[in-house]
Amino acid sequence: MLAFASAHEAAQAIFRLINDFFGMRICVLSRVDVVSNTLTVLDACDRAGLGIAQGMVVPADEMPCDFVVKSATALRHADLEDHPVFSRLPICAALGVRSYIGVPLRRSDGTIWGTLAASDTEPRETTDAELQTLVLLGRLVAYEFEREEHREAVAAHARELEARLAAVHALEEERLRTVRLQAVLEAAATVSHEVNNPLTVLQLRLSRLAKRCRPSDKASREDLDVAFEVAHEIHQVTVRLRKVVRPVSTTYLSRDLSGDARMLDLTASIEGDCAETG
Repeated sequence: MLAFASAHEAAQAIFRLINDFFGMRICVLSRVDVVSNTLTVLDACDRAGLGIAQGMVVPADEMPCDFVVKSATALRHADLEDHPVFSRLPICAALGVRSYIGVPLRRSDGTIWGTLAASDTEPRETTDAELQTLVLLGRLVAYEFEREEHREAVAAHARELEARLAAVHALEEERLRTVRLQAVLEAAATVSHEVNNPLTVLQLRLSRLAKRCRPSDKASREDLDVAFEVAHEIHQVTVRLRKVVRPVSTTYLSRDLSGDARMLDLTASIEGDCAETG
């Protein structure tokens, strides 16, 4: 035999058995909360057309199921109208429910959480054998619902683990970005120090050469101007390196390097408004 795909499928199969064996047209699987005094219909089969459906919530103390849960015992009565207590229940009277048979549903830890009940708008006698059958069916449906609760709990746990893994992954990416930024900043400070020291000496020497250059020596003057300009550009690069806020790399084609090279995109790294590409 194949297992039920869901607790709903199990409940509907059990309702069909109850309809066939007991002849009762109304079958209800309910969860009863004694503290809040609510009865929630988890599943139902209403062949009498009373409007009983899944999701329906009513005051628990207005249904015989409340007695079943509180007493932790099965209940069967052929005609609720001649019962001293149940005949006065408002909802039963409003729906016209007459016959009733119900059993408590227990979890594996022994706690009672609801009922499996059958009823009809006509008086119907039920036997001890039928009550025992309903007890067995109640155990089966309770097992199926508990199994589904476990499946949902496992699925929720899996989703929680997935979310935690995603958070860990995000933190690791952030850590790597921080490490990379730190490495770039340290490299920038090193380059600035190592380049600016000799660059300062170079600029001083170029200034001395410019002072000694004759006005008529235009070629030397042009060479010195170009050298000053290049030295200034190198200095500006070191200044920009200190302003990096988010390392962004890009691919450059270089004759000096074999193949494509990944290099720091200074403009994007300083602006910090582009997504990291490497």
